[in-house]
Amino acid sequence: MLKFDMSTIDANNIQTDLMDKIDYTAGLFDIKLEFTTIGSRLNDLIKKMYDKFGQIIVLIDEYDKPILDSISNLELATKVRDTLRLFYIVFKSCDQYIRFMFVTGISKFSKTGVFSVMNNLEDISFDKNYSDLVGYTQQELEDNFLEYIDNNAKSLKMTTAEYIAKLKDYYDGFSFDGDIKVYNPFSIMQCLKKNIFFNYWYDSGSSNFIVHYMKKHNIDDPKNYDHLIVSDNFTSSQEIESARPESFLYQAGYLTIEKRFTDSLILTYPNYEVRHSILRMYLEHIYNIGEYRTLGADIWNAISSGNIDKVVNLYNIALSRIPYDDFPNRDEGWYRSLFLMLLQGSVIDVLAEVHSNKGRSDIIILHPNRIVIFEFKCAKTSKGVPGARKKGEEQIITQNYNKQYEHDTRPLTKAVLIINLQKREIVL
Repeated sequence: MLKFDMSTIDANNIQTDLMDKIDYTAGLFDIKLEFTTIGSRLNDLIKKMYDKFGQIIVLIDEYDKPILDSISNLELATKVRDTLRLFYIVFKSCDQYIRFMFVTGISKFSKTGVFSVMNNLEDISFDKNYSDLVGYTQQELEDNFLEYIDNNAKSLKMTTAEYIAKLKDYYDGFSFDGDIKVYNPFSIMQCLKKNIFFNYWYDSGSSNFIVHYMKKHNIDDPKNYDHLIVSDNFTSSQEIESARPESFLYQAGYLTIEKRFTDSLILTYPNYEVRHSILRMYLEHIYNIGEYRTLGADIWNAISSGNIDKVVNLYNIALSRIPYDDFPNRDEGWYRSLFLMLLQGSVIDVLAEVHSNKGRSDIIILHPNRIVIFEFKCAKTSKGVPGARKKGEEQIITQNYNKQYEHDTRPLTKAVLIINLQKREIVL
């Protein structure tokens, strides 16, 4: 078997690293190579492995990682792509020596240019026959790990059903056909082993290329990609570095297929872990709120005690850390969305645009100790604040946002948050 893990390739040193991988594999099988270029040396390796063992199996993992690592440097990315093309084209010319070849990566290979000459590869990314290939189904999880689940549930004083439901909420939901859903295998294994519900996926790898893409393309608020309708060929039109945001986010694992129609798809975030990851990237790298978790914890405590003045003060601290250039043309929706991200990224249970029979509220926080209803209003200057406040208070009353919580035993707090666009701050 010939295996190449491309995640360990340094984009800045790609030729040397590829040559080292070829030579290392040759050494494993006691094969002496006679050529000096990457292509000819790989060709020599494949033929000599065939002579020694017969048709070989080729596994290439994360084939596009060197491209993604150089995505912020067009000149380097072009060099990397050209080198990889010379490397991968060898497998086409050696087709008769290869029994089976399997390639993984996050970008659709038919459009990267790297595999443009290899028309013998079959893309199974959306093939229903392989939709459960790269994760655990619910049945597989319960059939193979029930002992761990039972023991973990008991240690957390939960029922097995409650524990499974939480696992599902955190780590399930990836779908490649809009029907079968699978768990993230890395995260679910970490959770079962450590029995801690945590965002293992975000901390397991580098997100630098995603952050660069987000900044370069100025992608929308995360909620705008939830339940987004796209064509069924939405990943096929561009190179990965110039792909539309929804295509990039899907191929990077942040979006998944919620439902499939004849010629269109609905995309969504698969689970809590992924939603938390995208919010975390926005807060840390797009809005540069590096201490958002500390702010979030303080907001949690302020909400618990009903101290809305402190909540506003903490939110204004977050706003003060955002670069001036990020503020032009920001409207009520942007301020509301940022507040939501701050809450959700800090594991605060919050609902947005909750519909009632008379309207919809902006934000409802379901804190263990309190329910808080927030209505956002805009004022162009300080003079407009009283009028905006009055309008918001009347809206909460006339549209009866709190009616559905009348029988809840938790205390309920209602507040209007006024966005002073001139001062770029929130006031009560």
